[in-house]
Amino acid sequence: MVGPENAVTRATDAALKRLKTDRIDLLQLHNIRMEQVYDDALWKRLEQLKSEGKIRYYGIALGPAIGWLYEGVNCIRQRDLTSVQHIYNMLEQHPGRAFHDAAIEADKDTMFLIRVTHSSGMLEGKYTAETKFPPTDHRSHRPRSWLLNGIKKVEQLRFLENSERTLGQAALQWLLTDDRVASTLPNIYNEEQLVEFAKAPNTPSLTIEETAKIEELHSHNFGVEEEPPKFKGTMELPQETAATAV
Repeated sequence: MVGPENAVTRATDAALKRLKTDRIDLLQLHNIRMEQVYDDALWKRLEQLKSEGKIRYYGIALGPAIGWLYEGVNCIRQRDLTSVQHIYNMLEQHPGRAFHDAAIEADKDTMFLIRVTHSSGMLEGKYTAETKFPPTDHRSHRPRSWLLNGIKKVEQLRFLENSERTLGQAALQWLLTDDRVASTLPNIYNEEQLVEFAKAPNTPSLTIEETAKIEELHSHNFGVEEEPPKFKGTMELPQETAATAV
């Protein structure tokens, strides 16, 4: 059976060929499992790829298909990651905040790349109770309560909008208040949205009062009573790794 260290070497060489380049700036391992977190041979191979000049940096990209809370926390604590890519936004702060806290507590230089910045479009502030998603859209498979409760939460965030900043831009500004966020990776569907999000860093930054109000709203689930979110994969601590993640 081929080990993951050999698989990552083959994948890197194949990527270099496809990209027609001799170096990858950032190589990310996607949805790693706990056994890869503790596989020293894999991480030694990544260091070897760096020394060979094939990659400059490496990191991980997490969730949501496989359990990823403790994979991420343990990886940050025990490996020298340049970056972690994960889901994080004003509405969905778990488990992303745990990753940032782990880096701070471990005194690591790990930076973060944020995807699903607008909570599957919710934080663009344009959904209504009548919004319909096409059958091919992943949001069409979500329960209707996701849409209705999300709209209620967004209404609590309308104070972030003003003549100089849209709600979608405020969602990006909120992420950029964290010095460990290297960049955001919003989904973009048209030119208008591209221009809006590209201008976000030039809009007024969130004030201390605004960020404090967001924190307060989130702590009470924006005043919305609902069932706890269900995650793909486990968010529970595997028994065999309990001692390493506390």
